[in-house]
Amino acid sequence: MAETAGITTECICEKYRHGRVTVSVVKHSEFKEYYINIALSGAADLPSALVETFGYLRKSKAKIISQMVFGDCASKEKVIKKTVELNGSVDWPVMAMDHDSGEHYQLSGMQFVAVSGVPVKELKIKETVLGFTFEDKNAKYAYLTDVRPSVISKSKEEQTKEVYEKALLLLKQAGMDFSNVVRAWFYLDRLLSWYKEFNNIRTGFYNKNDVFTKLVPASTGIGARNPEGAKLVTGFYAVKPKNQSVSVFKVDSPLQSEAINYESAFSRAVEITTAESRKLLISGTASITKDGASTHMGELEKQLELTMEIVEEILKARSMVWENVTRAILYFRNRDAASAFRRYCEKNAIPVFPAVTVYSTVCREELLFEIEVDAIAEVSR
Repeated sequence: MAETAGITTECICEKYRHGRVTVSVVKHSEFKEYYINIALSGAADLPSALVETFGYLRKSKAKIISQMVFGDCASKEKVIKKTVELNGSVDWPVMAMDHDSGEHYQLSGMQFVAVSGVPVKELKIKETVLGFTFEDKNAKYAYLTDVRPSVISKSKEEQTKEVYEKALLLLKQAGMDFSNVVRAWFYLDRLLSWYKEFNNIRTGFYNKNDVFTKLVPASTGIGARNPEGAKLVTGFYAVKPKNQSVSVFKVDSPLQSEAINYESAFSRAVEITTAESRKLLISGTASITKDGASTHMGELEKQLELTMEIVEEILKARSMVWENVTRAILYFRNRDAASAFRRYCEKNAIPVFPAVTVYSTVCREELLFEIEVDAIAEVSR
């Protein structure tokens, strides 16, 4: 994949790079999807990155439908203010999170999703926009962002249940239910203190809503606080096929067993195949062996190596490579881990791919690194 500013064509995905902004454009017969990745090293980088992003999207006549802000959740207000200044408004949901340790971290990145070529419909609770839905002749699609509890004084269990109730309400507006969710993000404040409890609630919800007999979504569960002080903040991506030209199915990991075997309800990966493309959504992945045990305790480099091997084998199983990646999030427990990741990629000739860096708590005390990845490839003819 050429490291150049401008447009590089790779299968059905074009990549635009300029400065800190990378845009992966996925072409469909009736619309285009834009995955915008912005790597930042602090708030000072924000204005130029937003100018570049909004300029590109205006030229493309694309509508933003989701935004995630990483690294300093207190910067959410600043990001929104600067966006209004440069773009005129923020009429899409913005989700912000940072390390749940309470330690201060700099703004480290943002990711947007946008579409063009089709009308989009707002998904709202009361007057708050929490998502968008759109469709073509083959499928309906929905993105939900910044879905969180309304009353933060409630218990963790009550807040989690409210989030699921909100998600169901929003999906219903889109003509969907939870069985159509293909990807989920769960950012839990003080995750290690209640991750088991969260998993129990999630499993109960999936049982009640018949998820296990249909499709268990790919997911990420990370320890991260949010500026609103909620116990969790979430996002969901849903796809509802209209005909047999679109298929959605679970993808197994060659080097890991199913997460449900150790009471964590998510698929290792999910693939959405259309007449033109194969979109692979790989869940948050860490240094966990086939028997569900954490490995290489305290050894960052070895955890990195195994985690990247696991993801690479999933990509290979679906006839993809790192060049197919359209977006990724790198979750590091400690500040020094990011440089170790760069060294690993250089040593193993892994090309630069669109990713943001986040410092956060991974789902187990002993794990130091996690990565989630989306990739796209052309359908084999």
